[in-house]
Amino acid sequence: MTLPTETQHQAPHKPTILVVDDTAENLSLLASLLETDYTVRLANGGSRALKIAQGDVVPDLILLDILMPDVDGFEVCRQLKAHPKTANVPVLFLTAKTAIEDEELGFQLGAVDYITKPISPPRVLARVRAHLSLKEARDTLERRNQEDKQRFELALAQQMELNTLKSTFVAMTTHEFRTPLTSLLSSQELLRHYSDKLAAKERDEIFDSMDEAVTRMAKMLDQVLTIGRADANLLACTPRELNLELLCRQLVIETMAGQPDAVREADNAIAMTFDLGDEIVMADDKLLRHILGNLLSNAIKYSPIVAGVTFSVRRGPQAVIFEIADEGIGIPAADLPRLFGNFHRAANVGDTPGTGLGLAIVKRAVESHGGTIAVESQLGKGTTFTVTISQN
Repeated sequence: MTLPTETQHQAPHKPTILVVDDTAENLSLLASLLETDYTVRLANGGSRALKIAQGDVVPDLILLDILMPDVDGFEVCRQLKAHPKTANVPVLFLTAKTAIEDEELGFQLGAVDYITKPISPPRVLARVRAHLSLKEARDTLERRNQEDKQRFELALAQQMELNTLKSTFVAMTTHEFRTPLTSLLSSQELLRHYSDKLAAKERDEIFDSMDEAVTRMAKMLDQVLTIGRADANLLACTPRELNLELLCRQLVIETMAGQPDAVREADNAIAMTFDLGDEIVMADDKLLRHILGNLLSNAIKYSPIVAGVTFSVRRGPQAVIFEIADEGIGIPAADLPRLFGNFHRAANVGDTPGTGLGLAIVKRAVESHGGTIAVESQLGKGTTFTVTISQN
């Protein structure tokens, strides 16, 4: 039997209909009837129909004869509904079988309609249009349901993350504020009740302790507010011309001034090198201070001995590169992927004070410059941070 030429149209908006019948005349009739509005594919047997339907292009609807010599329509329908690619494709039976039990079997197997032969063109076209419309409506509904599900899952994940951050924030602030607050309360009690009995040096030490506690809490609040602005995309970056070497030297002095006596008195606690050529760069002064000040403070804070911290600044191709390295405790490999997350602190920091916000702020400040930050660390041997700020 000669199979009529398969009609294919490339227009993507045309639904694809697979017509299955072992009679060439029926295939020709249905092809001519449908090809104006649809992409029509033809199969003259059940096996051929299954191969086409489960191929690369899944049809939008199948017109399926029942009485075929190789694989009958009922078996084809059963296999179509059992396959994930074709389970939702509407199947309309075309048959001369009119027995009620045949119709019942067809619907039980998953067919959506039953058209009897001889074929009535208006009836076929009406049924095809109706079931394609139903399929489109169902597909649209399923797509929207899937989109709604994805949005819900995303919102749920964001809410869970927010709840975790809130819990972490409460725990962090409770822990980090307790020590300076306790120090302030103790200091004011001493001054209230024993001020006249304290030597001038002792009073000065108490005032210094109070200043340190207030400074620590103010820094923590500043970090929380800064990360809040960054998360809300409100961290403004306003580059201007800066004398970079002067700024870096000032930062080192400021960083050292905030350290304990043992650190301040150490020789060459931070070794600096510059290879800039032109000292003038474009950067946001405040954000650059956040970046470098935090990295320098961490390099000292997590070094068991006051030595081995290096701070180098050099020009690269259309960029300025900062490298801050220490010979400190290092960062566990498991912590590196989460190092710049809010409130994250490495597992080996012990009782060293910190909010877990410093590096999160650093990363956002670097990115606001269009720059990058990288870290290399070896546990027990030290850490190197490399910051690149674009100068395009």
